[in-house]
Amino acid sequence: MADQQPVFDYTSSAPWEQVIRSYGGSEQINEAIREMVASGKRKDECWEAIWDHEVRAFESDKGFRDEVRGIYEAAGVNLLSVTPWTHESHVSERTGQRRDLSRWQARFDAADWLHKVTSPEEARQVARSDDVGIVLNTQNVGAAIDGSLDRIDVLYNEGVRIFQLTYNYQNMLGTGCNDPSEGGLSTFGRAAVDRVNELGGVVDVSHCGKRTTLDTIEYSDEPVAVTHATCQSVSHHYRGKSDAELEALADADGYVGIVTLPWFIAPGETQPTLDIFFEHLDYARSIIGADNVGIGTDFYPADAKFPSELLEYYKQHIVELGFDREKVEQRNIAAGIGDFKTYTDWPVIRAELGERFPSAQVEGILGENFLRFWERAV
Repeated sequence: MADQQPVFDYTSSAPWEQVIRSYGGSEQINEAIREMVASGKRKDECWEAIWDHEVRAFESDKGFRDEVRGIYEAAGVNLLSVTPWTHESHVSERTGQRRDLSRWQARFDAADWLHKVTSPEEARQVARSDDVGIVLNTQNVGAAIDGSLDRIDVLYNEGVRIFQLTYNYQNMLGTGCNDPSEGGLSTFGRAAVDRVNELGGVVDVSHCGKRTTLDTIEYSDEPVAVTHATCQSVSHHYRGKSDAELEALADADGYVGIVTLPWFIAPGETQPTLDIFFEHLDYARSIIGADNVGIGTDFYPADAKFPSELLEYYKQHIVELGFDREKVEQRNIAAGIGDFKTYTDWPVIRAELGERFPSAQVEGILGENFLRFWERAV
């Protein structure tokens, strides 16, 4: 795989295949969860325990690390943006970092092929090798910094490079995409955008409401990203972006990545295929241009291998994060879409992309477009 092209994906976390392998298989992880529940653990505690188990396996077992590397090689993706949930309150006793940041740092420390990527130059260097680069992001700056702009500096110093201003609800910076208010970017939000711009981070408005998205694009001194969203004109969902937002993004030389989550890109459809993903991608291309679109599958926890023992817990969890209960209950959130059922199925996206889009555009959509945007934004 040496000297390959960059293939970038916004994925939110490590693949479920990685976690399941740490337990030895799907039934083993489900049995482990049942045993934890029987011992008195809550489902949220089980959630944290299985991730801790995966990290311990990653740290201690070279054979397991090699297997994990094989997952990324099979997927053919060498640059990923993942989300340490930096707005959660738990702090590691061992490192003093927020817990999930600590987990990712443990992975970086254990594997010489897994790199924390903090600049476009580092990303290109990783892409020229057989290694895998991780671009850390936060999906809720407002919650992560808890009213202190200085905490943006802390996150940046810990390696976070993509800063999504809001999640689904309103926070001190602005309004989220599923909040009933229609507020825009606040005064404090402007100060946060200024700080991210000054540091050289990427401002992300994927989960922001329409007014906050438009305000941020207009206000930011640097181009803004929508790393993972959909097009509302193709399938209307609050996680999508309107034509007005896409047009503003185009005017500001921004970037948009399209998700593959079926309940975002095909609400109401029971068995959507990847055709709908490519409809969204093509529509975004028609507005923002072929050089400014990419892929942000957000393929977590849509993986068909998601532990069945945690499905009901996770549905409740994402409702608490601001997703509509009725829509969540109506959908299987862990079924994949079409032939893309687990992360190692990623090559089906690449293959169909080559059939549907001009060859001159494919390399950009796969990763070059994001890297060129990142270079513009810093």
